[in-house]
Amino acid sequence: MLRSLDLVLIGVMTAAAVVTYTIKHRADDKLQEVRRLEAEIVLEKDTIDLLKADWALLTQPNRLERLIAAYQSELQLMPTQPTQLAMPVELPMPRSQLPMPETTIEELIASAGGEVAAAIKGVDAARNAAPSNGIPVPIPRGGVPLDAISTGSVRR
Repeated sequence: MLRSLDLVLIGVMTAAAVVTYTIKHRADDKLQEVRRLEAEIVLEKDTIDLLKADWALLTQPNRLERLIAAYQSELQLMPTQPTQLAMPVELPMPRSQLPMPETTIEELIASAGGEVAAAIKGVDAARNAAPSNGIPVPIPRGGVPLDAISTGSVRR
C-alpha cells in the first residue's frame, strides 16, 4: 500500500515539474520576443531619426538652389510670383458685401407648391400644436427653441 502511494506522489511531482518547466520555457520565449520587439522599436526610431536628418539635408535651400542651377535647362523652373497664387479679384467676397436675395424663403416655398408647401405646413402645424398638447418643444444646444427659429434669423 505504501508503494502505490509513493508511485502516485512521484507521478504528481513529475507532472508538476513538467508543468513548471513548460511555464518557465514559455515565459522565457515571451521575454525573448519582448526583447526582440523592443530592439526592433529602437531600430525603427533610429531609422526615423536618420530619415528626418536626411530630409533636412536634402531640403536645404542652398542645395536646392544648386540643383535648380544645374538642371535649369531641363526643368525650366521660374520663381513663383505672388500674383500667380491668387489675384485679389479672385478671392471670395467678404460676407458683409454679399448681395441679399430678392426673394424670401417664404416666397420660394409658396411658389414651390404641392408637396414641399404641404410638408412645411405640416411641420409648422405640429410645432404650433405641441405646446397645447403638453408635448415639450425641444431646445437645441444654442438655447433657442425650435419654434423661435424662422428663415435663418434668430430673434431673442
